Amino acid sequence: MNLTTLSDLTNGQDWIGLGIAGNQAEHLDQAGEADDFKEVIAPENAPKGIFPWHIPNFPSFLSTNPLSHDTLSNNCEGYLQPEPEIALVLEFHYSESAGQLLDKVSVLGFSAFNDCSRRVNEPKISLKKNWGAASQGMAKDILPINDFTTTGGTIDNYRLACYLKRDGELLQYGKDTAVSDYCYLNQTLVDWIVNQINTQTDHGPLEPLNEMLTDSKPAYGVIAIGATCYSDFGNSDQRFLRENDEIFVIAYDSNQHNSSSIENALTNNTTLTNDGSLLILQQSVTTI
Repeated sequence: MNLTTLSDLTNGQDWIGLGIAGNQAEHLDQAGEADDFKEVIAPENAPKGIFPWHIPNFPSFLSTNPLSHDTLSNNCEGYLQPEPEIALVLEFHYSESAGQLLDKVSVLGFSAFNDCSRRVNEPKISLKKNWGAASQGMAKDILPINDFTTTGGTIDNYRLACYLKRDGELLQYGKDTAVSDYCYLNQTLVDWIVNQINTQTDHGPLEPLNEMLTDSKPAYGVIAIGATCYSDFGNSDQRFLRENDEIFVIAYDSNQHNSSSIENALTNNTTLTNDGSLLILQQSVTTI
Protein backbone atom coordinates (compact mmCIF):
# COMPACT_ATOMS: atom_id res chain seq x y z
CA MET A 1 0.00 0.00 0.00
CA ASN A 2 1.26 3.48 -0.85
CA LEU A 3 1.38 5.67 2.26
CA THR A 4 1.52 9.43 2.43
CA THR A 5 1.85 12.21 5.00
CA LEU A 6 -0.38 15.01 6.20
CA SER A 7 1.83 17.60 4.53
CA ASP A 8 1.61 15.82 1.19
CA LEU A 9 -2.16 15.29 1.38
CA THR A 10 -2.76 18.95 2.23
CA ASN A 11 -0.22 20.26 -0.29
CA GLY A 12 1.63 21.94 2.57
CA GLN A 13 -1.34 24.20 3.33
CA ASP A 14 -2.78 25.01 6.75
CA TRP A 15 -5.33 22.59 8.11
CA ILE A 16 -7.74 22.63 11.04
CA GLY A 17 -8.10 19.99 13.75
CA LEU A 18 -11.55 18.81 14.80
CA GLY A 19 -12.95 15.97 16.90
CA ILE A 20 -16.29 14.20 17.18
CA ALA A 21 -17.87 13.58 20.57
CA GLY A 22 -20.13 10.61 21.24
CA ASN A 23 -19.61 8.48 18.13
CA GLN A 24 -18.95 5.31 20.15
CA ALA A 25 -21.47 3.86 22.57
CA GLU A 26 -20.51 4.19 26.26
CA HIS A 27 -17.38 6.29 25.80
CA LEU A 28 -18.87 9.51 27.18
CA ASP A 29 -20.04 7.65 30.27
CA GLN A 30 -16.61 6.11 30.79
CA ALA A 31 -14.94 9.49 30.36
CA GLY A 32 -17.30 11.10 32.88
CA GLU A 33 -18.57 13.54 30.24
CA ALA A 34 -22.12 12.32 29.59
CA ASP A 35 -23.61 14.99 31.86
CA ASP A 36 -21.85 17.71 29.84
CA PHE A 37 -24.12 16.82 26.92
CA LYS A 38 -27.39 16.39 28.79
CA GLU A 39 -28.85 19.50 27.14
CA VAL A 40 -27.52 18.70 23.66
CA ILE A 41 -30.34 17.30 21.54
CA ALA A 42 -29.27 14.61 19.06
CA PRO A 43 -30.97 11.62 17.43
CA GLU A 44 -30.58 8.29 19.21
CA ASN A 45 -27.13 6.74 18.59
CA ALA A 46 -25.95 9.86 16.76
CA PRO A 47 -22.76 11.72 17.71
CA LYS A 48 -23.26 14.69 20.01
CA GLY A 49 -21.20 17.30 18.22
CA ILE A 50 -17.86 18.48 16.83
CA PHE A 51 -15.19 20.36 18.77
CA PRO A 52 -12.07 22.21 17.54
CA TRP A 53 -8.58 21.38 18.78
CA HIS A 54 -6.58 23.44 16.28
CA ILE A 55 -7.44 26.45 14.12
CA PRO A 56 -4.39 28.20 12.61
CA ASN A 57 -4.18 31.95 13.28
CA PHE A 58 -7.26 31.85 15.49
CA PRO A 59 -7.09 34.43 18.33
CA SER A 60 -6.87 31.87 21.14
CA PHE A 61 -4.91 28.86 22.36
CA LEU A 62 -6.36 26.94 19.39
CA SER A 63 -3.81 28.61 17.11
CA THR A 64 -1.07 26.38 18.59
CA ASN A 65 -0.56 23.20 16.58
CA PRO A 66 -0.75 20.41 19.20
CA LEU A 67 -0.07 17.48 16.88
CA SER A 68 2.93 15.18 17.44
CA HIS A 69 3.92 11.88 15.84
CA ASP A 70 6.06 10.60 18.72
CA THR A 71 5.73 12.66 21.92
CA LEU A 72 2.97 13.55 24.35
CA SER A 73 3.60 16.47 26.67
CA ASN A 74 2.12 16.11 30.14
CA ASN A 75 3.07 19.76 30.72
CA CYS A 76 2.56 19.19 34.45
CA GLU A 77 -1.16 18.92 33.70
CA GLY A 78 -1.96 15.64 35.41
CA TYR A 79 -5.22 13.75 34.82
CA LEU A 80 -4.37 13.08 31.18
CA GLN A 81 -6.04 10.17 29.44
CA PRO A 82 -5.38 8.87 25.92
CA GLU A 83 -8.33 8.48 23.57
CA PRO A 84 -7.70 6.01 20.72
CA GLU A 85 -9.44 7.09 17.53
CA ILE A 86 -9.43 6.97 13.77
CA ALA A 87 -8.62 10.33 12.19
CA LEU A 88 -9.73 11.30 8.70
CA VAL A 89 -7.98 13.83 6.49
CA LEU A 90 -10.64 15.92 4.77
CA GLU A 91 -10.79 18.39 1.93
CA PHE A 92 -13.46 21.04 2.42
CA HIS A 93 -15.63 22.27 -0.43
CA TYR A 94 -17.35 25.56 0.36
CA SER A 95 -20.84 26.57 -0.64
CA GLU A 96 -21.70 29.62 -2.72
CA SER A 97 -25.12 29.74 -1.09
CA ALA A 98 -25.78 32.44 1.48
CA GLY A 99 -26.08 31.13 5.01
CA GLN A 100 -24.31 27.82 4.31
CA LEU A 101 -20.58 27.37 4.84
CA LEU A 102 -19.87 23.88 3.49
CA ASP A 103 -21.22 22.20 0.40
CA LYS A 104 -19.43 18.88 0.95
CA VAL A 105 -16.24 17.25 2.21
CA SER A 106 -13.99 14.67 0.57
CA VAL A 107 -12.18 12.02 2.63
CA LEU A 108 -8.58 11.75 1.43
CA GLY A 109 -7.11 9.27 3.92
CA PHE A 110 -7.03 8.00 7.50
CA SER A 111 -4.66 7.06 10.28
CA ALA A 112 -4.38 6.24 14.00
CA PHE A 113 -4.99 9.13 16.39
CA ASN A 114 -4.69 9.94 20.11
CA ASP A 115 -7.28 12.55 21.05
CA CYS A 116 -5.74 12.95 24.51
CA SER A 117 -7.90 14.70 27.11
CA ARG A 118 -7.48 16.52 30.38
CA ARG A 119 -10.05 14.99 32.73
CA VAL A 120 -10.95 18.29 34.35
CA ASN A 121 -14.08 20.40 34.47
CA GLU A 122 -14.14 22.91 31.63
CA PRO A 123 -17.08 24.62 29.92
CA LYS A 124 -15.93 23.68 26.39
CA ILE A 125 -14.43 20.43 25.11
CA SER A 126 -11.67 22.30 23.27
CA LEU A 127 -10.27 23.46 26.61
CA LYS A 128 -9.55 19.83 27.50
CA LYS A 129 -7.70 19.05 24.27
CA ASN A 130 -5.02 21.61 23.46
CA TRP A 131 -2.58 22.57 26.22
CA GLY A 132 0.27 23.36 23.84
CA ALA A 133 2.66 21.53 21.53
CA ALA A 134 2.50 17.72 21.57
CA SER A 135 -0.83 17.48 23.36
CA GLN A 136 -2.48 15.42 20.58
CA GLY A 137 -1.06 12.68 18.38
CA MET A 138 -1.42 11.11 14.95
CA ALA A 139 0.66 8.48 13.20
CA LYS A 140 3.04 10.04 10.69
CA ASP A 141 1.90 7.70 7.93
CA ILE A 142 -1.55 8.09 6.39
CA LEU A 143 -3.32 5.62 4.14
CA PRO A 144 -4.97 7.39 1.18
CA ILE A 145 -8.48 6.17 0.36
CA ASN A 146 -11.18 7.15 -2.12
CA ASP A 147 -13.92 4.76 -0.99
CA PHE A 148 -14.72 5.97 2.53
CA THR A 149 -18.37 6.68 1.73
CA THR A 150 -18.90 3.13 0.45
CA THR A 151 -20.13 0.66 3.05
CA GLY A 152 -17.67 -2.23 3.04
CA GLY A 153 -14.86 -0.03 1.70
CA THR A 154 -11.21 -0.07 2.75
CA ILE A 155 -11.61 1.37 6.24
CA ASP A 156 -14.37 -1.07 7.20
CA ASN A 157 -11.79 -3.90 7.36
CA TYR A 158 -9.78 -2.12 10.06
CA ARG A 159 -9.78 -2.44 13.82
CA LEU A 160 -8.39 -0.06 16.42
CA ALA A 161 -6.27 -1.10 19.40
CA CYS A 162 -4.61 0.89 22.18
CA TYR A 163 -1.91 -0.14 24.65
CA LEU A 164 0.11 1.49 27.39
CA LYS A 165 3.61 0.36 28.28
CA ARG A 166 4.49 1.28 31.86
CA ASP A 167 7.65 0.14 33.68
CA GLY A 168 8.20 -2.48 30.99
CA GLU A 169 4.71 -3.96 31.27
CA LEU A 170 2.31 -3.89 28.33
CA LEU A 171 -1.25 -3.03 29.35
CA GLN A 172 -4.34 -3.07 27.16
CA TYR A 173 -5.75 0.45 27.45
CA GLY A 174 -8.61 0.50 24.95
CA LYS A 175 -10.92 -2.28 23.86
CA ASP A 176 -9.94 -3.77 20.52
CA THR A 177 -12.73 -2.38 18.34
CA ALA A 178 -13.87 -2.72 14.74
CA VAL A 179 -13.95 0.61 12.92
CA SER A 180 -17.32 -0.49 11.55
CA ASP A 181 -18.64 -0.30 15.13
CA TYR A 182 -18.66 3.50 15.06
CA CYS A 183 -22.22 4.75 15.40
CA TYR A 184 -21.86 6.89 12.28
CA LEU A 185 -19.50 5.91 9.46
CA ASN A 186 -19.22 6.09 5.68
CA GLN A 187 -21.71 8.37 3.87
CA THR A 188 -23.81 8.79 7.01
CA LEU A 189 -20.82 10.26 8.84
CA VAL A 190 -19.78 12.50 5.95
CA ASP A 191 -23.28 13.96 5.62
CA TRP A 192 -23.45 14.48 9.39
CA ILE A 193 -20.08 16.29 9.47
CA VAL A 194 -21.18 18.74 6.78
CA ASN A 195 -24.49 19.45 8.47
CA GLN A 196 -22.93 19.76 11.93
CA ILE A 197 -20.29 22.26 10.82
CA ASN A 198 -22.97 24.27 9.02
CA THR A 199 -25.47 24.32 11.88
CA GLN A 200 -23.73 23.75 15.24
CA THR A 201 -24.30 26.61 17.67
CA ASP A 202 -22.58 27.82 20.83
CA HIS A 203 -24.38 25.49 23.21
CA GLY A 204 -23.16 23.61 26.27
CA PRO A 205 -19.68 22.14 25.61
CA LEU A 206 -19.94 22.87 21.86
CA GLU A 207 -18.87 25.92 19.86
CA PRO A 208 -20.21 27.65 16.71
CA LEU A 209 -17.92 26.14 14.08
CA ASN A 210 -19.58 27.98 11.21
CA GLU A 211 -18.64 31.32 12.75
CA MET A 212 -15.16 30.15 13.74
CA LEU A 213 -14.26 29.03 10.20
CA THR A 214 -16.09 31.56 8.01
CA ASP A 215 -13.20 34.01 7.71
CA SER A 216 -10.35 31.57 7.12
CA LYS A 217 -12.17 28.86 5.13
CA PRO A 218 -9.39 26.29 5.53
CA ALA A 219 -8.98 23.94 2.59
CA TYR A 220 -8.20 20.86 4.68
CA GLY A 221 -8.91 19.33 8.05
CA VAL A 222 -8.00 16.46 10.35
CA ILE A 223 -11.05 15.11 12.17
CA ALA A 224 -10.86 12.47 14.88
CA ILE A 225 -14.11 10.55 14.52
CA GLY A 226 -14.61 9.37 18.11
CA ALA A 227 -12.89 7.49 20.90
CA THR A 228 -13.41 3.78 21.43
CA CYS A 229 -14.26 2.34 24.85
CA TYR A 230 -11.66 1.67 27.51
CA SER A 231 -10.46 -1.64 28.89
CA ASP A 232 -10.74 -2.33 32.60
CA PHE A 233 -7.28 -0.83 33.09
CA GLY A 234 -8.12 2.18 30.93
CA ASN A 235 -11.09 2.79 33.19
CA SER A 236 -9.24 2.15 36.48
CA ASP A 237 -7.72 4.53 39.01
CA GLN A 238 -4.31 3.87 37.37
CA ARG A 239 -5.45 5.22 34.01
CA PHE A 240 -3.88 8.68 34.06
CA LEU A 241 -0.61 9.12 32.21
CA ARG A 242 2.73 9.22 33.97
CA GLU A 243 6.19 10.38 32.95
CA ASN A 244 7.89 7.82 30.65
CA ASP A 245 4.68 5.95 29.79
CA GLU A 246 4.51 4.85 26.16
CA ILE A 247 1.21 4.99 24.28
CA PHE A 248 0.44 2.83 21.24
CA VAL A 249 -2.61 3.48 19.07
CA ILE A 250 -2.75 1.01 16.21
CA ALA A 251 -5.19 0.78 13.31
CA TYR A 252 -4.82 -2.61 11.63
CA ASP A 253 -6.33 -4.49 8.72
CA SER A 254 -8.13 -7.44 10.34
CA ASN A 255 -7.66 -9.49 7.15
CA GLN A 256 -3.88 -9.43 7.72
CA HIS A 257 -3.33 -9.02 11.48
CA ASN A 258 -4.88 -9.88 14.82
CA SER A 259 -4.62 -8.50 18.33
CA SER A 260 -2.54 -11.44 19.63
CA SER A 261 0.25 -10.96 17.08
CA ILE A 262 0.32 -7.22 17.74
CA GLU A 263 0.46 -7.69 21.52
CA ASN A 264 3.26 -10.26 21.17
CA ALA A 265 5.29 -7.89 19.03
CA LEU A 266 4.86 -5.01 21.50
CA THR A 267 5.65 -7.22 24.49
CA ASN A 268 8.83 -8.52 22.85
CA ASN A 269 9.87 -5.07 21.57
CA THR A 270 9.62 -6.30 18.01
CA THR A 271 9.46 -3.46 15.51
CA LEU A 272 6.09 -3.11 13.81
CA THR A 273 6.21 -1.48 10.40
CA ASN A 274 3.73 1.06 9.10
CA ASP A 275 2.83 -0.50 5.77
CA GLY A 276 -0.81 0.47 5.38
CA SER A 277 -2.11 -2.76 6.88
CA LEU A 278 -0.68 -1.32 10.13
CA LEU A 279 -0.90 2.38 11.03
CA ILE A 280 0.96 2.94 14.28
CA LEU A 281 1.12 5.93 16.59
CA GLN A 282 3.72 5.55 19.36
CA GLN A 283 4.10 8.42 21.83
CA SER A 284 6.39 8.77 24.82
CA VAL A 285 5.03 10.82 27.69
CA THR A 286 7.38 13.55 28.82
CA THR A 287 7.37 16.96 30.46
CA ILE A 288 7.95 19.77 27.98
